[in-house]
Amino acid sequence: MTKKRRVGRPNTYNLELCREICQKVTSGGSIKTILKSSTRYPTFQTWCNWKREHVELFDLYIKAMQDKSETSIAEIYNTVSKMLAGEIGAKEARLIIDTHKWLAGKFYPKMYGPKSSIDVTTGGKELQQQITVFRLPDNGRMEGKEESNE
Repeated sequence: MTKKRRVGRPNTYNLELCREICQKVTSGGSIKTILKSSTRYPTFQTWCNWKREHVELFDLYIKAMQDKSETSIAEIYNTVSKMLAGEIGAKEARLIIDTHKWLAGKFYPKMYGPKSSIDVTTGGKELQQQITVFRLPDNGRMEGKEESNE
């Protein structure tokens, strides 16, 4: 009896396969492009289901996306080097750099995203600061306690 060979994409969760995919994401690839590149990889829908069902894959993928931001930062340095060497013009370099900065901010917002500040106001007016000063009796020493010079 011969084993029937399965045709189609995998739908059984495989952590090693997921690690391989995440490694390609880290290198700068798009998840949809990577998944379409081989029939060994699951469909995008299966990938999304696996991420929801398996915490270790979700964490692995988040870390891969964060590492992918480092790839975008490296591309910024490469672009600057090319511009300084005269291989590309300043306008082209600016477009590439801005794109990679934006991507890095999307891949790892905590590290490369826009910094936000909170405006603490009430009714459009600034809150008044109140400073309270407490004074201790006898120049900061507690009353009734003897000092020892040990």
